[in-house]
Amino acid sequence: MNHAHGTFCGVIPPFVHEHMAVHGDDRTRRNALTALSVDTTVRAERLIVDLTTAGVAAQATAHKERAVHTADNTGALPGTLVRSEGDPSNGDPAVDEAYDGLGATFDLLQEVFGRNSLDDAGMPLISTVHYQDKYNNAAWDGRQMIFGDGDGQYFNRFTAAVDVIGHELAHGVTTHESDLLYMHQSGALNEHFSDVVGAMVKQYVAVPRQTAEEADWIIGAELLTSAVNGVGLRSMKAPGTAFDDPVLGKDPQPDHMSRYVETLSDNGGVHINSGIPNRAFHLAATGLGGYTWEKGGRIWYAAMRDPELRRLRGTAQFKDFARLTLEHAAALYGPAEREVVEDAWEQVGVTAETVPVAEQVADVWVLHYSWGCTDSSTRAVLTFHQDGSFNGDLAGKWHQQDGTLLLSFDDGPAQYAGTLVGDVATGAMSTFAGADGCWHLTRQGAAGIVGN
Repeated sequence: MNHAHGTFCGVIPPFVHEHMAVHGDDRTRRNALTALSVDTTVRAERLIVDLTTAGVAAQATAHKERAVHTADNTGALPGTLVRSEGDPSNGDPAVDEAYDGLGATFDLLQEVFGRNSLDDAGMPLISTVHYQDKYNNAAWDGRQMIFGDGDGQYFNRFTAAVDVIGHELAHGVTTHESDLLYMHQSGALNEHFSDVVGAMVKQYVAVPRQTAEEADWIIGAELLTSAVNGVGLRSMKAPGTAFDDPVLGKDPQPDHMSRYVETLSDNGGVHINSGIPNRAFHLAATGLGGYTWEKGGRIWYAAMRDPELRRLRGTAQFKDFARLTLEHAAALYGPAEREVVEDAWEQVGVTAETVPVAEQVADVWVLHYSWGCTDSSTRAVLTFHQDGSFNGDLAGKWHQQDGTLLLSFDDGPAQYAGTLVGDVATGAMSTFAGADGCWHLTRQGAAGIVGN
């Protein structure tokens, strides 16, 4: 395919369904197990489609283009088309809510950020309502939105919450910008940015529009029935307080890095630990004042689009994203706004990594290399520069990514690839013609390193 689709992302975390399967009645258990199975089923179906349609370019338009389908309570995707762009209401609340929610998200992206749909190239917004029977979730499957009707016992229909629609569509923005891997902290940042967009959509369509101070910062407030002891799915203002229910369980989100949850479930806690950056954004948005999208949202959007985040992708940490928000706060507005954002991150225990990779590597290093990996090696003193070049005894280019350091030389075809950790790099060297060797690189004068 010519563009990325991303992973299957549901707004109801798997740990909620798992708790419902254990603590609910027979009907609730069946519904929970069905919801858990949808992830695997849709992933498999999409993989088959991708394999059989490889090379087919997606068609994009330069304007808002919505298409709402119904699955008629089956698993068919996309199902039967029931409302296209410009069509009047057909009287089905789920259809109308999906149509309006897609439009509200498109409008925020276009009117505030100048973005042309999820891919910034006019991507059609496709959705399916009445998916499965009593399906308790809304999801972005990498290509389109999927909405369940809810079981009516614990969850209302999933089209009822415009912030949930904005949240799920934002996964498409993330895929096309930073493509953050949906695991651990990078995945929690993925979920976090979706909550940021969802909250902004909710505040943007409110009548009158809500400021950061006026907003409730609850995600999915309309989804829970009166039978649930809770106010919504998540609270960005007070993570960990959204619900505490015998059947759904207790909101597990931490609000500070000291309470970060180490887990292998939920893709390494992507829906859990997102509470930490969520609270940081709430603090930043309220500290900056006014409407969320005026300053806070623009800073976060710029950070999500930063090439450095895409480069990190699967290794992106909260501190990396925090650093990018500080840089963009200063660049877009100034030192006062940067200070507000920095204070927000510090209140949740995240210290921004403020030294870019180029500055970390730029220094004088000593290279030791040996063709054939013999006991004797040749020594060369190299000065690495922030522009990606080095000179000295040898000259060439360097590139560092995800802990991997690559050296290429102006004279000859050899390239060295290895791992950089702190003041030492080690690896292999090759001309790609079978003549291999070994090398290590040490920062000149680094404490505890001898043989320089």
